[in-house]
Amino acid sequence: MQNEKLLQDIGLNAYEAAAYLSLLKLGVSEARAIYRDSEVPYGKIYTVLEALAGKGFVEVQASRPKKFRAVDPELALDVFFERRKSEIEREMAVLKGIVEEAKQALKAVQVQKRKDEVFWTTAITESEIKKFATSIYGEVKTSICVIPPIFGMPVIACLIPEITRAIDRGVKIRLMVSSRFRALTSLLSRQEDETLGKLKKGLDVRLFQTFNSCFGVVDDSIVILFQPHPKDRDRVLSVVKIRDIGLAKNLKEEFEILWNEGEKLDLQEELG
Repeated sequence: MQNEKLLQDIGLNAYEAAAYLSLLKLGVSEARAIYRDSEVPYGKIYTVLEALAGKGFVEVQASRPKKFRAVDPELALDVFFERRKSEIEREMAVLKGIVEEAKQALKAVQVQKRKDEVFWTTAITESEIKKFATSIYGEVKTSICVIPPIFGMPVIACLIPEITRAIDRGVKIRLMVSSRFRALTSLLSRQEDETLGKLKKGLDVRLFQTFNSCFGVVDDSIVILFQPHPKDRDRVLSVVKIRDIGLAKNLKEEFEILWNEGEKLDLQEELG
């Protein structure tokens, strides 16, 4: 049963797996003997054996009656793998072309928006929060202003690739951090030279002593609110993303006040 499952896992169906294993055991055989041993229905055995031949697992002797021989598993599986690899690569190339075409086509769709439109989503678990943050940096078009919580360090670590891609797109990223968040420089210093160079140039960081709240504003239209755990300020309880231009404007003004009062953190100097 385990061998049948392995063969099914790589792409054979249940009948094909059973017939191939029977042939390996029986050696050169006619269809009748294979169907008896494998319990593949007799009405399907020839179709199954021909399918195995097409996939490179079986050789067929065109005699009367036909005889069948299992190809050595190592050879058959290697050939099958290379064939499937080529098929998948072709499929991915086609899919990529369709995706790019769809991107261009869907850009033309006109979205009707109400001026008072507000929409919010929430992330609670650590994995949800990481997906949340990744999507934010993946979608941002122009700017991000963030006062991150202390407990944001693990999330920032997984965000480095998305942050550098955002920088490559010309996104302006400003971080207002507390002195406890100074560990940020230690995290950044462990990046590869190319990534580190982008972060030095693309991140604008300032220090501030205390914050009443932690939040972010994305593209002047999306607000990110961080909710700490009530019993442990170093743990996150939830993150809320709110699409509200009015709220984003108000919080952006608050951010600018704090930003102007903050101490500039020179990443070029800090990271060497």
